[in-house]
Amino acid sequence: MIKLTLIVPTYNLSHYFNETLQTIANQTEDFELWLVDDHSTDGTAEKAAEFVKGIPMFHVEQFDHHHGVSAARNFGIDHATGDAVAFVDGDDRLHPDFAKTIITGFQKETPAVTVGYQWWHTPMEQQDHYETFSQQMMFRQASQRGSEIGGYVWNKAFSLPAIRQQQLRFDESLTIAEDYLFTTTYIAHNPGIYLYDPAIRYTKINRPNSTLRSRSAAERRVEDQVFDRIYRMGAQLAKVTGGAS
Repeated sequence: MIKLTLIVPTYNLSHYFNETLQTIANQTEDFELWLVDDHSTDGTAEKAAEFVKGIPMFHVEQFDHHHGVSAARNFGIDHATGDAVAFVDGDDRLHPDFAKTIITGFQKETPAVTVGYQWWHTPMEQQDHYETFSQQMMFRQASQRGSEIGGYVWNKAFSLPAIRQQQLRFDESLTIAEDYLFTTTYIAHNPGIYLYDPAIRYTKINRPNSTLRSRSAAERRVEDQVFDRIYRMGAQLAKVTGGAS
């Protein structure tokens, strides 16, 4: 049986966190949980500590000062014990079968499993089934803004042994596009058949004060630089694979 670890960074999530915790509690499969609080000051950390009480597979870590979401995710990677890891944003919502869909997919020996999500768009087809993607196809999806699969980490799960073998980390110097860089770097180094279930298993919540809505012009320039790195990585992958689709 595949063991899944959910890594959930949290920081001043206010009332949004309550619904996220409820959807975590409603999962139909067992999993390991790491709630990593990035020095919240609004009661989020206390909610996290209360939520994990009495559940051996659930853990919480509270940073003594603010480090950023990448540091929280990296802490989760360092302490996870699962075969696969999924990164969930602490203000989002999970379908009850989120964990089940990932666990079932990893039983098919894939480098990663992606699920359908609801945000500014919904998948064109939402039937609950696994579609297969080559490494090159998955990289193209993950390196394009606005693609159905995207480069986000929150609608995906990755092999933890592969992450550790690659010594892959989230770049803690970035405040934008760190997820795209992580996802595409992972794909570029892990050949195989990737799985995508377009059924909606993840709902992204738009918070008025979210980091996504407060990005500066300088951060947008950094984002462009990150995507330049990603495009160069894609060109190198195409050479290695011969451009196979």
